Amino acid sequence: MRKLGFIGGAFVATALATAPAAAQGFDWKSQSGQTINLMFNNHPWSQAMREMVKDFQAKTGIEARIEIFNEEQYRARLTTLMQGKSPDVDVFMTLTSREGAIFNRAGWYADLAAMMKDKAKTAPDYDYEDFGASIRTASTFGDKVVAVPINQEGPLFYWRKDVFEKCKIAEPKALEDIVPAAAAIKACDASITPWTGRGIRSVTPYAMAGFIFNAGGSFATPDGKPGLSQPNSVKGLEIYATLMRDYAPPGALNHTFTQVTQLIGQGKAAMTHEASNEFANIMKFPGRAEDLGIKVLPPGKESGVSKPVAIGWGITISANSRKQQAAWLFAQWATSREVQAKLVTAGVAPPRASVFKGTDFDAWVKEQPVRKAWAEALVELGKTGIGVYQSPTDDVPKARDIIGGAMQEIVQGKAAALEAAKAADAELAKLQ
Repeated sequence: MRKLGFIGGAFVATALATAPAAAQGFDWKSQSGQTINLMFNNHPWSQAMREMVKDFQAKTGIEARIEIFNEEQYRARLTTLMQGKSPDVDVFMTLTSREGAIFNRAGWYADLAAMMKDKAKTAPDYDYEDFGASIRTASTFGDKVVAVPINQEGPLFYWRKDVFEKCKIAEPKALEDIVPAAAAIKACDASITPWTGRGIRSVTPYAMAGFIFNAGGSFATPDGKPGLSQPNSVKGLEIYATLMRDYAPPGALNHTFTQVTQLIGQGKAAMTHEASNEFANIMKFPGRAEDLGIKVLPPGKESGVSKPVAIGWGITISANSRKQQAAWLFAQWATSREVQAKLVTAGVAPPRASVFKGTDFDAWVKEQPVRKAWAEALVELGKTGIGVYQSPTDDVPKARDIIGGAMQEIVQGKAAALEAAKAADAELAKLQ
């Protein structure tokens, strides 16, 4: 599997005596001389860590080795190591809204709550309560805290304002306006792909859920059964599938965020619904800061609903790690106010309220109108977002794969929207 990043790669040639934890009080140097292994998903946060981890090493005396993999490779590699109870990974990224229940039941997470309570292990200014309550809740199982947040994110609606202006198309104000806008762009300028979006089964629900919610639908019925085949849910599913079938580029069912970001960034596509944390990567392309509009997905015209997906990645310590105290020092440093304030310039939205409302963040946002639009959309995500976008089950990955498969069935012409939704609900019911 292709390794994308490596930092602190050289092992310490001579074993260094590990300094004992301070008998009283907290000491950043208490684990000096240790080496820890960090494994991350390819993400703007982990990309930034490659450059910033040297500051952690200077602060603590701990060598940090980072491996970064593309998401599918990352999950496969992590599963292999954790199932084998390998001590070779100390810290890893986790999306607890996706796999938290399964990983916790498997015993893969160390309990961070116990570490937080130990004044000798936790910096006095760490302030876990500074993170948003919903983000903290997603990583809490009973009295056990399994991860600390590194960002907040959700899909946002990106559109090329210059293309809409050239083609004399009004900015979509409602969910139902998006397909007609795509049709108008296709008729106006054949060189521009009207729509790009996620098409791979497992990653599709993240981007597609907003269509289902805003259409007035839900992934569950009022009594808790799978609800993709409810009329409004089918409507949202059909809108997304129509965009992918009729207005997305060839091969779109094999696309995830990497292809979507490239197409929008290169100016080849006019609209998408993609992660807020891809903002920095999109802005690296010339011209996008001037011609892109950004906001939450427009509400349903008939439903009046605006319910965006809002999640947050976290970092955790492996229950199999033999260096948990050194790993906890990294987790504290990486999620500190100081580090999160610096990560803003990399387009990583801070999950700490004190950073999001801080003067540094405010000054950065005011430098460009597009940043202001991004920040305002993130505020709305935080206020109205939902972190669940599948029918009720602990097997979240399987459920999302089934939901994404229903969309693919429609795009490929194998089933009408209602037929695909009913078949998906039947499979989803088996997971309950």
